[in-house]
Amino acid sequence: MEHPSPSAPVDVLARRVRQVRSRREITAQQLADRLRDVGVPWDRATVTKLETGRRQNVTLVEWLALARVLDVAPVHLLIEPEVPGPDADDQAALPYDVTPGETVPRYQARAWIRGLANLPGTDLRTFFSEVPAWEWGHRWVLVSKDADPDAPIGDLHKWARAGYGGYGNPDIVGRGHGGEPEEAPER
Repeated sequence: MEHPSPSAPVDVLARRVRQVRSRREITAQQLADRLRDVGVPWDRATVTKLETGRRQNVTLVEWLALARVLDVAPVHLLIEPEVPGPDADDQAALPYDVTPGETVPRYQARAWIRGLANLPGTDLRTFFSEVPAWEWGHRWVLVSKDADPDAPIGDLHKWARAGYGGYGNPDIVGRGHGGEPEEAPER
């Protein structure tokens, strides 16, 4: 049996599911139960097979369900985030297999999956031609509509000042309780 690269998407997903599940103190059985609750018929053995590398495929529906029940963005199951520290740039440059025949640095793969940048050798204009018009120029959504409405909006603005930009729902980001734009507090 041919073993895929440790930077292959399913291998990364398996490691990340195990890491996140462990941090959240969820057993393999509890994860399987949560997946069944959202319509994915996994059992404890399926979770174990994924995490130990004996299951080499995951459907798109399963990947999204795993992210949902583990309460993590799907991209963070697919690509390992860098651990803060002096070698974070080195970690970001580690290889990631975007296809069985193409490897790029993790930071490039993450930006591509998020729709923020095209891969090397592809046409930028073609890549961005599928972006919906409403996404152009909006900020990233950092909270959901279900978030605490009394949470300080200034926390969102510190992200913007730190250089985190992107796309998002303008009805969520930067609006006060009355729906009027809210200014970032001076610091």
